Order: sequence, then structure tokens, then C-alpha cells
Amino acid sequence: MQQTLWGVTKTRRSRKRRNSHQPTAATPYSITGTNDCEIIGHTLNAYDLAGCSTCLDCGVRVFCPGCTQSHPQDEHAVPVCCQRHEESTVSA
Repeated sequence: MQQTLWGVTKTRRSRKRRNSHQPTAATPYSITGTNDCEIIGHTLNAYDLAGCSTCLDCGVRVFCPGCTQSHPQDEHAVPVCCQRHEESTVSA
């Protein structure tokens, strides 16, 4: 209990906790069947400092040939230009 400036004691109302329900993720689906990445292109994660990334859909490792000559860890990685080098190839 608390006392106001005038000496009246008041009780605080307790706050209700909200039930925070995490939304369940929808199951991933394919637009074109089984080969979305071959038709639409890879959905890339952020590029790291070495110019490497992964595809969010199929999990393949991707590297930018403008940033690095080859993928440092995976010799079967797919070369895809990052945004910085993709613009320079379009304008040339």
C-alpha cells in the first residue's frame, strides 16, 4: 500500500499479464514445384565479410565472384554477384 501526499492510503491494482502467443510459422511451400531457385533465383541471406552467403530456400552456399575468386570453404558453391557488383555488370 502507498500513501498519497494527503495521507490517504491506496492499494495498487495489479497488472494483467498478456499472453504472448508466438505465431506458428507456416510450412514453406514451392511456387513452381521443386526447383524455385533454378527458375526464380536464390533467396540470399546477408553477405558476410568474405563475400559469401547461403540460400534461404535450398541452403546452397553462394559467393560473389567480384568480392572473392572462390568460396573459401565450399568448392561446389554457386557464383552469384552481390548487389554492389551486380549493378556494375548491368551498367557496363
